[in-house]
Amino acid sequence: MDGILYIQNYLKNNNIDCYIVFTNDDHGSEYVVDHFKARQYLSGFTGSAGTLLITQNDSYLWTDGRYFLQAEKQLTNTHLMKMGEENVPTIYEFIKNLSNYPSVAFDFKLATVSFVNGLLKSVNGVKLINNGEIIDSVWLDRPKMISTKAYLLDDKVAGESYLSKRNRLMDEVSKLNCKNALISSLDDIAWLFNLRGNDIKNNPENYAYALIKEEESIIYMDSNKLDSKLYNTLTELNITIKEYNDVYNDCCFLEGNTLIDTAKTNYLLYTSIKNKVESDIFPTTKMKAIKNNTEIKNIKKAHIIDGVAVVKFMHYLKTNVGKTYLDELSLEQKLLEFRQESKDFLDLSFDTICGYEANGAIVHYSATPETNKEVLNNNLLLVDSGAQYKYGTTDITRTFALGKITKQMKRDYTLVLKSHIALASAIFPKGVNGYGLDMIAREPLFKNYLDYNHGTGHGVGYLLNVHEGPGRIAMRAVTKETLYPFVPGMITSNEPGLYISNCYGIRHENLVLCVEKVKNEYNTFYGFENLTYVPFDLDGIDKSLLTSDEIKWLNKYHDECYKKLSKYLNKNMQKYLLKITRKI
Repeated sequence: MDGILYIQNYLKNNNIDCYIVFTNDDHGSEYVVDHFKARQYLSGFTGSAGTLLITQNDSYLWTDGRYFLQAEKQLTNTHLMKMGEENVPTIYEFIKNLSNYPSVAFDFKLATVSFVNGLLKSVNGVKLINNGEIIDSVWLDRPKMISTKAYLLDDKVAGESYLSKRNRLMDEVSKLNCKNALISSLDDIAWLFNLRGNDIKNNPENYAYALIKEEESIIYMDSNKLDSKLYNTLTELNITIKEYNDVYNDCCFLEGNTLIDTAKTNYLLYTSIKNKVESDIFPTTKMKAIKNNTEIKNIKKAHIIDGVAVVKFMHYLKTNVGKTYLDELSLEQKLLEFRQESKDFLDLSFDTICGYEANGAIVHYSATPETNKEVLNNNLLLVDSGAQYKYGTTDITRTFALGKITKQMKRDYTLVLKSHIALASAIFPKGVNGYGLDMIAREPLFKNYLDYNHGTGHGVGYLLNVHEGPGRIAMRAVTKETLYPFVPGMITSNEPGLYISNCYGIRHENLVLCVEKVKNEYNTFYGFENLTYVPFDLDGIDKSLLTSDEIKWLNKYHDECYKKLSKYLNKNMQKYLLKITRKI
């Protein structure tokens, strides 16, 4: 029986209005292992963000603007609910209109506290029903969880010891009148203990919980993840290791107030804690976002390694396109091979987006054997990729002009570049947040009545998740992330774009570091320092659309690209780099 139909029969037989299937795992993670991809299994939609709601007679999927085109292609018998679009209700508004006192079933382990709080606040009299078992009944060949080994970062690589981080955390916890802190966020746990792992593809972290108490710290993790040396090292630091699911029972007996992260803590765990204090942005999330000097130094090193690989890829692409058969999947593999040449390469930081022609207009496109396009010498190729190195995480997008492209393509390419330069050059006073910065990036496009349906920037971790909070540059959603002020040490992407449906897509992305520029009697002023150093494709630029300041910025940036990368390239590649970084 079809999975959605099976759940609909369950709803009818039990007089329940709807069942919700989340993209999350038990920790509110953005990227999850196959075991948690029930939403994908039921709906066919493979994007990393989306919520499936099944009623007794229908099904609906909410996702954001990054995935509208993709969802339209992948969904068959499920209605697409385009989040943020006019006349599209939120999932809360939709549930509210199902009945006077709607009943909603879902797996309490997969629902975050923030989602349930929003539901309870928005829908008067809603009845919540915990049912995660039904997914196992539907998904008979559901993938098993795979356990991988954890490993420890040396303090010299992390830049700060676990004990120092713990002390800082407990200072913040005590200020909030709490004795304990429950950490569910996997990357926060990894950061706090300087632990890394491979449980989730591209995200070097372990499935675990952490309970930080006044007298001890407890990590809840499958014991087979730890070898004897790591186990002994952790216990010597007064860290107790318990089995993963023991956290539910232990939380029932906590004394004093316990600080929790509403965005990452699951609702079932939340209900087991008697005295809890809710934190919208958890202290470790704030601390993790501000990179220390060691992290910054190492991240810069990682970007040079990555820049060398991407320049080699650019040379390969430009040399072979139109002469040799190329397609999206083969180019993804070639870029991976160039990155693997470095002994410091560990993994990709996300699945590479390589979209040629119309596929480039799908913001988070992922090539498959069914969608794979041959790459020819007459359009634009968008490649969004990144890697995990021993010294940091990278994320870069370049759009390549292949062959003789149209005047409109050059115009669009250049307008997006103007948007990128606008944010890269921005000077802003202390206290400005991502909501305010977003308008700076979009202005060149707005002046031409153009826009893009995704955020302009997201935080990036240090040998951690390629997406992290709390800083986010976006204008459509006024959230705790977009309202969080930028401060020195925070890393964000700078990635404006433009997407012409069924034709092509353009995005220019660098990672940038927030730095202090000037402190005077008027204010403290911040700006951004580039971390990514890879040339923009000069073949796509219409110089007549650039101002003298923009040309000056581009020439200076390309000069820095040459200086930083050339020493790691052979003579032939140095000549190529000199050519593609020439002044315009």
